[in-house]
Amino acid sequence: MRKTAFICFSTVMVGFSLDVLPSLAQSFFSVPPVKINIHNPQFIEGRKNRTTISVVVPENAGASLRKIVLDQLPNIDTWDWGTQPPRVYTGLYSLRGKGRDGLATAELINDENTLMLSLDPAIDPGEQVNVVMRGFNPDASVYQWRTGLVPDGENPVTYQGPILRLNIYKYPHR
Repeated sequence: MRKTAFICFSTVMVGFSLDVLPSLAQSFFSVPPVKINIHNPQFIEGRKNRTTISVVVPENAGASLRKIVLDQLPNIDTWDWGTQPPRVYTGLYSLRGKGRDGLATAELINDENTLMLSLDPAIDPGEQVNVVMRGFNPDASVYQWRTGLVPDGENPVTYQGPILRLNIYKYPHR
């Protein structure tokens, strides 16, 4: 769905910020997604993981979700997203949710600190998308990411979402 902005308003709004002026954008969320979670059923360092990013696109979003961007905040280690392509499923998050291949692509940029997930097809308003990445947990630490959400369409406005956080612990010695 494409929207055209006719007025210019502040580039900082409550709960999110805009990367471009809405007056220059052609695609934007009327109500941006704010329910974003990261799940990792395994929290011990070095263990194989199935990190899942879940985003709820509000029914009144006004645009479909095309991309999810996770920018890792400074840390000694970079999160291991794995080398396998992402898998995608819609609906509620499931601990055993596997998803299907071919519905998303993953690209690591900025010295592998930024993960860009492109969804094809874009996720319509009223849906929840779950993107599953398979890698290995890095060393014990607290890992955090800034989130960016990009609507479908030309010249999209990227909305900054909440900070996501995962704790990884050392293997307990017996």
